[in-house]
Amino acid sequence: MQRIDSLRAVAQRPGQADSVRYQALQALSDALFPQDVAAGRRAGEQAVQLARQRRDWPNAAEALYQLVVNCERAADYVAAMRYSQQGAGLARAHQLPSEWRFTQCMGLVAVDTKDLPNGLRHLRQAYYQQATAGDVSPRERGGLLLNLANTFLVMHRYDSVLHYASKALPYMQRAGDARGLGYAQQFRGEVYAMMEPQTKATLDSAAVNMSRALRIMRRHGYGAQTASSALALARVYRLQGRAAASQRMAELALSLARELKMPDYQADALASLAWAQADQGRVARSFELDNRAQYLRDSLLNGDKAQALAQLQVSYNVKLLTEQKRAAEFEQRSQQAQLQSLWLLLGGLSTSLGVGGWLYWRLRGQKVLLARANQANCQAVAEKEVLLQEIHHRVKNNLQLVSGLLGWQASTLPEPALVAALEGSRARIQRMAMVHEFLYQADNISQVRMDHYLRQLLDSLRSALATPEQLIALSTELAPVILSHKEASTLGLLVNELVTNAYKHGFAGLARGQLHVSLAHRPTGFQLTVADDGAGMPAKDAPAKPHSLGMQIVRTLTKQLKATLSVTPCSPTGTRLELTRE
Repeated sequence: MQRIDSLRAVAQRPGQADSVRYQALQALSDALFPQDVAAGRRAGEQAVQLARQRRDWPNAAEALYQLVVNCERAADYVAAMRYSQQGAGLARAHQLPSEWRFTQCMGLVAVDTKDLPNGLRHLRQAYYQQATAGDVSPRERGGLLLNLANTFLVMHRYDSVLHYASKALPYMQRAGDARGLGYAQQFRGEVYAMMEPQTKATLDSAAVNMSRALRIMRRHGYGAQTASSALALARVYRLQGRAAASQRMAELALSLARELKMPDYQADALASLAWAQADQGRVARSFELDNRAQYLRDSLLNGDKAQALAQLQVSYNVKLLTEQKRAAEFEQRSQQAQLQSLWLLLGGLSTSLGVGGWLYWRLRGQKVLLARANQANCQAVAEKEVLLQEIHHRVKNNLQLVSGLLGWQASTLPEPALVAALEGSRARIQRMAMVHEFLYQADNISQVRMDHYLRQLLDSLRSALATPEQLIALSTELAPVILSHKEASTLGLLVNELVTNAYKHGFAGLARGQLHVSLAHRPTGFQLTVADDGAGMPAKDAPAKPHSLGMQIVRTLTKQLKATLSVTPCSPTGTRLELTRE
């Protein structure tokens, strides 16, 4: 507080040199932001105004950039976007080399508010602007590349993630930036872990890169990043069948999450630890840890409903600000054109101008009322979306609880047939829970991108069904088909049945095989194909099982989707199932 008072005294001292006052205002803004965001913004804006009055454009740009950084740290994204737009316009008007910094900030704000297409567009534009800028440090070049890699990772475009993360590595090494090096290695590890088909080589590469990231983050004391790397490495070790190593990483992440008071990481670490215990046959301990994880996640959800609603409103405000900027630029161009015509018609149009002015103010008032109504509608939609997300979250938790109870009951039964039946039901319930988990995490619940959802579902199925005795390569070709949440849930359950059946029965007696899942657009619907090169369909004289539970579920789900299912043999071996809705 004493430092803030002394900086404020320097900034307000009469006769103070402008350069000293500018530096004092900058330092005052930085000091105020952690305590009072509005006061910090006012001090920063005064620094910008002082630099503008002196026509000191580089310092005006620097003050705007510092405002952007502080607003981003304070999660004041609307102000950050506004200052970024002002800074980009200032840099462009006075040919300053810092325009790329403001464009990058616009991209980061868009990504933070889940506007990924605009975020990627701004970051790519910043990349091209940076290439033509003069004095750019290796840390800045590497940082922009990592921001691009992170955006592509969120968009599941893994080839681009690997490209930009690998490109960032030499810049971060040259800059001696340990955090940047850790992020680059972590991104590379994430990509190798997601690669299809998942092989020993890709998992080994994922483990190597993630281990490097973990060592770097841990050595330099980056606690949150260390916890994140440990969680990711625990998942990879589990895919490799290294249950004890997975447990050690989950325990490290849990310890750091508790120390840093990060309940979201703590819940993920408990869930990962539960899987590790289950893989080592400790069912009771696994069930206990999973319940603790679900309880913690429920607590977080109840505490974050208001925050989620606020985030939706911030996203709306940022988009509104961008649209207002575009509208202002269009209106400015229109006014310039109208002004040229106005001088030609001014003499004889005084009466018409009066009527036009009256109409203008009336339309402007209607526009204000319409904007208020639109904002109220957006608020109502946001509230309903948060409530729907909470419903899906609770349904998912209840299904997982039922799954855990079935697993516990199966472990107490001596009859293998009953155990197998319970395990089959448990697997179906887990897939149903995954549908609801995806829906409550989705940005738009009313429209589900099936390529994103099915990719997550198939990754989970491969992890659950793959065995060391069989090498089954799962490949996908998924178009961005949009379905309602009800149809997405139905199609997800159907894919679960078909793929599970292929894994369990299609490759009986075979050491390796290929399984391909594709989803394609149709003029008014879609086509799902599940094809394998396994043992093929039963011989004609073999006893069929038309009334098996799996086939009954498939037929019921097909009817619900109003689709048709065809089953044909592949050449030379295998089976091809096509679900078509025209």
